[in-house]
Amino acid sequence: MNRRDVLLGGSLFAAAGAAAALQPRKRLVLLEDRKLEDIIPERVGAWNTVPSNAFVLPKSPGSLADRLYSQTMARLYASPSNPPVMLVVAYGAVQNDLLQLHRPEACYAAVGYTISGSHTVPARLGPNSVLPVRELSATTDSREEQICYWTRIGDDLPTDGSSQRMVKLRQQMRGYLSDGVLVRMSTVGEPTPEIFAQLRLFATSMVAAMAPGNRAVLIGRPLASAIGAAPAVVT
Repeated sequence: MNRRDVLLGGSLFAAAGAAAALQPRKRLVLLEDRKLEDIIPERVGAWNTVPSNAFVLPKSPGSLADRLYSQTMARLYASPSNPPVMLVVAYGAVQNDLLQLHRPEACYAAVGYTISGSHTVPARLGPNSVLPVRELSATTDSREEQICYWTRIGDDLPTDGSSQRMVKLRQQMRGYLSDGVLVRMSTVGEPTPEIFAQLRLFATSMVAAMAPGNRAVLIGRPLASAIGAAPAVVT
């Protein structure tokens, strides 16, 4: 065996060892055996659920998204004094390179919407607790939708596609695979500061209305623990 063979064999052995080290050995599943419909309240602040089918959904029968998400939930919430809010929650039991959350920028663009104004904004859940949400506008010739959303992967809350990929890689290097959830609120109308403030109000009110033991499913354990049983604070 010559020196070249030894070096090549050593490199292959090291690569195989590194690949084995990156194989996830643990699972982090925060939803467990619960249903989204059971843990998300039908009444959120001044909003109540009403029947509707006017949703842009991340899942359709037989589609790729149908394989990505274990559960999806869509509800319309109406209020006599606030804009109506379309809530979509999509849950995936495994987040890896093949199965991962599709962010609304991609979901809406795929059905013909033009995306603009995408940026991250803090939504305050308590005196020292902030949920990072992303706001954007999605427009077609006949409809303009204002969107506020966030994603959770394990206990992390990545705010864009790049940080989402980094979160998955970091978790994989730590030896575990996590579940993930996309929480999206939207309403039809012009992109005004007031509209986005109402969507953030709905988001924080929804988290506050949930049973404390269920909040981690949407926002992760550290943030859920930080707000405890305290009501949400909106700024």
